Order: sequence, then structure tokens, then C-alpha cells
Amino acid sequence: MVLENVGDTSWWAGLLTVLASQSGSTQQRFVGQVNGETRYKSSTFPVAGSTNSIPPQEQWAPGLTAALDELRDDLARDGWEQLTRGKQPWSLTFRRADPSAT
Repeated sequence: MVLENVGDTSWWAGLLTVLASQSGSTQQRFVGQVNGETRYKSSTFPVAGSTNSIPPQEQWAPGLTAALDELRDDLARDGWEQLTRGKQPWSLTFRRADPSAT
């Protein structure tokens, strides 16, 4: 699971994010990737200012926790179980209990 800046996903997403942003905020989301391919996406949430060096926190990125819970629920529903947890709340790795499941 990784944190993704929606504006960095394509040139048009970047343009839309800039046009729709308020006070320099960005739209971010969590994505679940399998072998480098994005298969799961959470809802987006606004993050105030640049977050390149400071990881977002719920206090100034409202919706972060709900988006993370949403993606974790989606993964669990599809048979993924959490293996590890890193420093950040979204630094998680999962494995599928039944790899043949879709």
C-alpha cells in the first residue's frame, strides 16, 4: 500500500488538481499495488501544502484515516491479509490467503 498524489498520475489530473485546489492543497489517496500494478484505490483526501518531506497527518489532511480504512476493508474483502506495518500508518504489506482468488 502506498500514498499517491493524484496530481502526479497524469498531466490532466495534475491540471485538474491545480484548478480545483484551495490554498495550495493537493489531492492524495492510498493505492494497493500487486507487482507494481495498481489494483486498488481509496477515496481522495485533501492535503494542505506540499507533503514531499512531511508525511500527512489526519489533523491537517482530513479524510486520511477514512481513506486508509476504506482501502484496508477492500483488501480484506478480497482475501488479503496484512503481513507487516512500517513507520507510517499506510506502510503496510499484504498477502492473499488464497492466491488463486480474483
